[in-house]
Amino acid sequence: MLEEINEPIEVIVKFGENQTLPLKFLWHGREIPIKKINLSWSNFEGRSKYYFFAVSDNTNYFKLQFNSDNLSWTLLESYAD
Repeated sequence: MLEEINEPIEVIVKFGENQTLPLKFLWHGREIPIKKINLSWSNFEGRSKYYFFAVSDNTNYFKLQFNSDNLSWTLLESYAD
């Protein structure tokens, strides 16, 4: 079932040359490991650039958003069978 969340989260990220890899995130006191990045893309909204990551923990799927203006992360969606 797809659920819209739109809540701020904390993310542990590995930054490399021309890539950003979220490793795990904290949501409602739970640490959720990211086992797979299924898709990543970026988008401009006005002058602001946002990065999106469709990730999974091998059981559930999540859509994360990174705002490069204020360096904040948001959990946009969650999907579980």
